[in-house]
Amino acid sequence: MDTIKTHWKTILSKIDNNESIENIEVDFNNETLLWKEALILGKNGFEVPEEFINYDDDNIDYSDIPAITNEDIKSGKIVWTINAQLSLEKEITDWIKKENIDISEFAAKLIRNFYDVFKSLPKNTAL
Repeated sequence: MDTIKTHWKTILSKIDNNESIENIEVDFNNETLLWKEALILGKNGFEVPEEFINYDDDNIDYSDIPAITNEDIKSGKIVWTINAQLSLEKEITDWIKKENIDISEFAAKLIRNFYDVFKSLPKNTAL
């Protein structure tokens, strides 16, 4: 069945009124949407390109978000994360998939173990 190109505001109206949105292709008409509108479209299967989303940063209320303190970090309530890209050989990636390994957890444990071993070595040990 052919798809019908429909303006995004019409699609939002259809979603709001529980009308069918099958076989519809979204037309943004080079207009920007509020992030809430983009979210509704996205939840209903319509991908919204980033350039059409207006986040209206000046009107976001951050008042209920508490400040992060050093105590939060020391207590472990807040932890720092590092995102990294790893180039791995196919054999390794196949093993990771086969064993269903959580690579983030695995890397964190590996680094922790390396750190513990490194700290336990005498100061004059050559690496």
